[in-house]
Amino acid sequence: MRAMISVLIPARDEAEALAGLLTTLVPAAVDGLVRDVVVADEGASGAIAELCEESGATLLRGSIAAAAARGRGDWLMILSPQARLPVAWREAVGEHVMRSTEPALLLPPPVGRWLADRRRDRSAGLLIRVRDFGGAQGDMSELRRRFSPGAVRIG
Repeated sequence: MRAMISVLIPARDEAEALAGLLTTLVPAAVDGLVRDVVVADEGASGAIAELCEESGATLLRGSIAAAAARGRGDWLMILSPQARLPVAWREAVGEHVMRSTEPALLLPPPVGRWLADRRRDRSAGLLIRVRDFGGAQGDMSELRRRFSPGAVRIG
C-alpha cells in the first residue's frame, strides 16, 4: 500500500506564489502521492479563496496545527507558498515515505552561488509523519528547528 501525503501551506495572503506552488503539486495529486492540500491563512483574501476553490485545496482560516488536524494523509509535507521543489521531488518523496520513518527537508534546487546554496535549509519544506507532528505549533522556522536536526535532506 502506498503512503499518501497531505500538503500544508501557510499562505499568509501570498496568492501569486501560492498559484505557482499549487500548479507544481497537481501531477502528484493525479499520481496519488498527494492526497489533499490544506492552505492555512487566517486572513485569506478573495484571491486565495478562489485559488483554493479552483485547485481543490481546502482553505482553513487557522494555524499550521489546525491544518495538520484536517489533513488525511499519513505524512505531512509543509511548504511555504514560495517553495521551489527539486526537479525529481515526486520520486524522491515517494521513495522516502515508503522506506523511512525519519523527517526530511525538501531542499530547493541549488542556484550555484555559494552563499545562496548555504541558505537552502532555511527555505526547505518539511516532510514528517502525522504521528510525529503531534500538536506542534509555530511557523515554518520553528518547525524546521524542531525537526531538521535528524532529518534526511532531499534535493
